[in-house]
Amino acid sequence: MQNEQPTYTKKVIEIADFMYKYPDKKMSDVLSYFVVRCRKNQRTIERYVRDAKEYNKTRIEKQEKIRDNELANETKKSLISAILTRNESLEVLSNIAKGNARKVKASEEVIIPTDCDRIRAIQQLSKMHGWEAAVVTENIVTIKDPFEKMRANHGID
Repeated sequence: MQNEQPTYTKKVIEIADFMYKYPDKKMSDVLSYFVVRCRKNQRTIERYVRDAKEYNKTRIEKQEKIRDNELANETKKSLISAILTRNESLEVLSNIAKGNARKVKASEEVIIPTDCDRIRAIQQLSKMHGWEAAVVTENIVTIKDPFEKMRANHGID
């Protein structure tokens, strides 16, 4: 807004609220209504309306940003609740490794893990728990003394 006088700001917000509340009103209706109400000339009211439009634009942008943040938070929460925790995944793998049968929720079908399923579950559990022995590789680094030749030439040990 151009001018930060209290009455100017109040009028702009009043016009912005009116335009926000009645978005279908024609601009000529808005102008004629506020020319009479504010007792100002049409050019002054046009300036108020221009600033009111800008005010409403930032108002809508703020509301959309808040709505987007809320949606993102809801999505994040739903994703977090959909992800298995470490303990839940360990429990599922342990049940498969033990060969425990389970019912499918959608039907009355019972699934019994095969030996291949059990072996893969055990392998995954061993990786998660660190049961596999660490692979040790031997790294030998030889550092040559850059002054070795110079010492030999001068008889220095």
